[in-house]
Formats: sequence, C-alpha cells, structure tokens
Amino acid sequence: MSVEVEGFDDDFLCSVFDCLVSRESEAKAFLAKSTKQRKFWLQKVSQG
Repeated sequence: MSVEVEGFDDDFLCSVFDCLVSRESEAKAFLAKSTKQRKFWLQKVSQG
C-alpha cells in the first residue's frame, strides 16, 4: 500500500500505515478514496 502524499513526513506516514494495518476496514476505506480525499483524511488525522 502506498500512502505517499506531499506535505507529510515519513514518521507520520509510517504511523498511519501501522494504524491502517491494524484496522482492516479503515484501510479499505482509505484505499477506496481518491488522492485528494486521502490527503484530506491525512490532514484530519494529523490534527488530532
């Protein structure tokens, strides 16, 4: 799975990957999103 998105550091993206690996349904929903929707989702997650 690739979560390469501009504007996010590798440490954050690794944490997101680990989180998605442990939550299969959330990972499937993430993969179903467009690139723009993924970036929006990552921004929400990064803000807490």
